[in-house]
Amino acid sequence: MIKEIMMKMAALVAGAAVLTGCSGKNEVSQMIQPDTIYEKALVYTRQAQIVRSLETKASVSVTLLNELFPERYPYDRGVYLFVGVITDLKKEKFDDLCRLTLNGDKPLEATPVTRKDDLYTIVPSVTRWGRYWVVRFPAQKSPKYLIDCEIDPYGSAQLSLQRPMPRR
Repeated sequence: MIKEIMMKMAALVAGAAVLTGCSGKNEVSQMIQPDTIYEKALVYTRQAQIVRSLETKASVSVTLLNELFPERYPYDRGVYLFVGVITDLKKEKFDDLCRLTLNGDKPLEATPVTRKDDLYTIVPSVTRWGRYWVVRFPAQKSPKYLIDCEIDPYGSAQLSLQRPMPRR
């Protein structure tokens, strides 16, 4: 009985291998091609937690959008961050929930991101429990970005990102 099952499984594996080898490149290779935008977003995403009394009170994630979509978010118009906050606070407006600075500068604007926006599905670490914004800061001279996110009354989280140096 076991021998028959093993023989059938071997035949199925061999058949799958033959069919995979015979199929067109587009059908199978499209299923396993890397998602380059998502991979790049992982490189330019940082996360931190605000912990108080051994309990995580807030989780903050920041993604540098200038590197993901340089035409849509050019550096000369400012530094664009996709900011996500997960907390039990009921505040919906970004300015009420989070005091965010980039190298000491305050944001110029914060636009809410909803589930209908394309960034909601592209950027990593997005969950249904979080609230998300695209936050624009003034253009920076330094390639190093220190982001400080303070959520009152819990405390603050510091995250750092670095703009890549241009290749020669």
